[in-house]
Amino acid sequence: MENLAAYVGSRIRNLRESRNMTPEKLAEKLGVSRVAVNRYETGARKANQDVLFELANIFHVSINDFFPKTTSIGNAQDLVDIYEQLLPDRQKAVYNYTTNQLDKQKNAYSSMLGEDRHIVYLYGAVSAGTGEYIPQDESKPEKIIVEGKVPDHDFAVRVNGDSMEPLFTDQQIIYVNKADKSEVRNHQFVIAELNGEFFIKKLQIDGDGSIKLISLNKKYSDIQIHDYDDFVIRGIVII
Repeated sequence: MENLAAYVGSRIRNLRESRNMTPEKLAEKLGVSRVAVNRYETGARKANQDVLFELANIFHVSINDFFPKTTSIGNAQDLVDIYEQLLPDRQKAVYNYTTNQLDKQKNAYSSMLGEDRHIVYLYGAVSAGTGEYIPQDESKPEKIIVEGKVPDHDFAVRVNGDSMEPLFTDQQIIYVNKADKSEVRNHQFVIAELNGEFFIKKLQIDGDGSIKLISLNKKYSDIQIHDYDDFVIRGIVII
């Protein structure tokens, strides 16, 4: 098969021409130069994920339309046979990967309703202040329409409260990737479960290893995590 960048480039050019759009007009919509558009279309420059989602918005297509159709990888029994040959730890890795892919598919932001309008599925609300969590039935998430860019994410929730203002405001929709304490880094914004309560906070890990959950709104006190606390990082907020 031909080089993937060249294939994607030819799809960009075909979609542009089918809409009677000049390279200059496409460059204007993308916020790039005419030369950059030419390099995308020839495959001399690889269009990254952000560019492809912008193009999908402009052309009102799915991002999958830029790629070749995949061939069959066999029937379900073929996959089961391969899975059963794996050792338990590798079976667990396969299960975790496929579960993660299914979550991302459910929340895929290529479900577009036009330029800069997307369908997003909400899985409840998380408190910025009191620790309250309002769950949503995972089999029946709330479907909403949002405008603007939507990042790739594992789940989306609504913020309740003002303790993380001005960065996160009351009723704002936030996008989260699943994570645990082994993956999170200092000063990231996280969804944390502490003794059965849920918070969106900034994580602070001090030099001695002690952990705090920091509020941006200074009328709220920071939360010190102790060894006896039941503390779990449920996700990393995408900024």
